[in-house]
Amino acid sequence: MTTSLERGRYDWPWRGGPAFVTPDGSQIVLSGRGLDVSRPWSCGFIALVRGARRSFTVAEAGAFDWHSTYTTIPDQLLRQPYNAGELIVGIRNEPANDYRAAWRGPWFELHTRAGGSPDGISTIFDAFRLTDTPLGLLAAPRSTRQAQLEPVRVAKQIPGIGYLTIERPGASQIVVPDFRGHPTQHGELWREPLGSGAQGRSRSDALVLATPTAITRLVPGPADTSDPNEALAFLDGLSVLWEPA
Repeated sequence: MTTSLERGRYDWPWRGGPAFVTPDGSQIVLSGRGLDVSRPWSCGFIALVRGARRSFTVAEAGAFDWHSTYTTIPDQLLRQPYNAGELIVGIRNEPANDYRAAWRGPWFELHTRAGGSPDGISTIFDAFRLTDTPLGLLAAPRSTRQAQLEPVRVAKQIPGIGYLTIERPGASQIVVPDFRGHPTQHGELWREPLGSGAQGRSRSDALVLATPTAITRLVPGPADTSDPNEALAFLDGLSVLWEPA
């Protein structure tokens, strides 16, 4: 495990890139002038696994070590070869009494967290046919009895601009207003006041971009630009393409 003494919190060699393949095989492609795609992709989804709903996250290889260094620091760390990759489990004792488990391939990892004991965690990953690729990790249910995936939500940070959440129209949890938005080069754009959620952030509004194949929400972080016009200009030229499998 890489420790914070070896590498800073924001000094990790993520692969990033303009394209990402989701667990169901869809591909998202971002393009725009001067687009910084150096930060990592991630993808969250809920799956019904052996009759119980469970949350999962796909992240770049190395994300488990990052979390073990900064967010969910384990008291015990277990590793074993598993399914052409590695199964890693970080266990936190009382008072947390929970664990983070991940299947790691050459390029990406599939994470899940839960309370209690991780006994039998391999049977959770056994419900999927896992295929790692340079653009993303495919997690195909071995059967509908073993696992059923709900719609995925893709995320990517754009340095200096904010945090993008990308979903498919029709399956999106992002609310799109029922009135016309500001036209952009590739879609329509709306402001979404953050209200009390703006505390600690560089701007008071989120921005929602609707393109023909995707719904994208941009939320600023504390270190992003405070200039709303810069964020508007970024989204005006941003193309978000979601190609189904």
